[in-house]
Amino acid sequence: MFNARPEVLLHTSAALAMICMLGFAAAIASSSVSHAQAVMRERLDQSVELWVPVAPAVVNIGGVRHLVHELHVTNMRREAVTLGRVRVFTVDGAGPLATFEGAELAGRIGRPGLPPRSVNPEVVGPGLRAVVYFWTPLSPEAPGPESLSLHLDLSIPDGNGRRDVQVRSPATAVSNMTAIAIDPPLAGGPWVAIYSPLLVGGHRTALYTLDGRARIPGRFAIDWIRPPREGNGRVEGRAGVQAGDNGFGTDVLAVGDARVATAIDDMPDLPPDALSPLQPVPLERASGNYIALDLGGGRFAFYEHLRQGSVKVRTGDLVTRGQPIAQLGSSGSTSIGPHLHFHVTDANSTLAAEGMPFVFRQLEHLGAYESLDALLAGGPWTPPTVGGAGVRRLEHPESVAVVRF
Repeated sequence: MFNARPEVLLHTSAALAMICMLGFAAAIASSSVSHAQAVMRERLDQSVELWVPVAPAVVNIGGVRHLVHELHVTNMRREAVTLGRVRVFTVDGAGPLATFEGAELAGRIGRPGLPPRSVNPEVVGPGLRAVVYFWTPLSPEAPGPESLSLHLDLSIPDGNGRRDVQVRSPATAVSNMTAIAIDPPLAGGPWVAIYSPLLVGGHRTALYTLDGRARIPGRFAIDWIRPPREGNGRVEGRAGVQAGDNGFGTDVLAVGDARVATAIDDMPDLPPDALSPLQPVPLERASGNYIALDLGGGRFAFYEHLRQGSVKVRTGDLVTRGQPIAQLGSSGSTSIGPHLHFHVTDANSTLAAEGMPFVFRQLEHLGAYESLDALLAGGPWTPPTVGGAGVRRLEHPESVAVVRF
């Protein structure tokens, strides 16, 4: 029988333990190497930031529900990216509500800080921003969407070529706030509702950055005028503005029971033969003489370019729906001569506020111009097809619609 000394046994046990530990470590290392070889790193591409600053709204426009919102796209790369396609999905995974690409997408892209008609607006340089504007009709039978996700396909530089990638926005809840129902700001008619939802530099696409935030106060704004006499081009290029042209001097009315939040009457109207001011007008004076009514619930109705000397109310006054409060004029910054600019916002500020949707309790739809260009050229408006005319309720007029109140 072999009798080992205690210190020898102790050294032998330690050596065996060390061998076992080294073997275990080697096994782990071998396993880790195999696992690392089996898993590939996912490629990461820095691309763009997607941001929906204001909750999308569903609004009855011309008898059709529309989804109205914007998508801000900021390029975080050091090279230009190209926007190729945008699809609007409901978060429940249903098929896209709308798809925009090519010329149709390019026509919806605004480029803040760049000239209004920039070439290739879909190409966004490093550190720059694009804004995609949506004014999308919804299917009559489809339920109103509760939440959206926007999928953007774009191409980015990749070595000597380019590569396509897709970016998805976080889920964005659709606003559950209904459009405020109001009475008309004018009486009788006919009146033309002048706006174009995708016009670059128009109400709906005009961003103003004040107090550290970019906003669109005129998101749902309308310029109201009398229809020009056919063929005489009174809206553009006319010889002079007479009393009654475009409705000059017509009473404007309170659209609801309200408190006067602001009333300013300190600017002259444009000369009779002018369509726009001879000199640029500062932002703080662009609205001309104006009134803001506090309608309650965080909604403010703005009446702008009012006739000098016609403002009948003062800040703090209480007014009732249908009450005359001023007259249609041509003060401030205007490019079509006399008109009533009207919109609703979420704050008592001409520009530092977001435009809010509104509908009229009742209006009579008479017809529409073929386009804004047709109106500006002095062309005729046409009645709607059979069944399209008549009284409508809780509706925002469509672009260049002709209505009577």
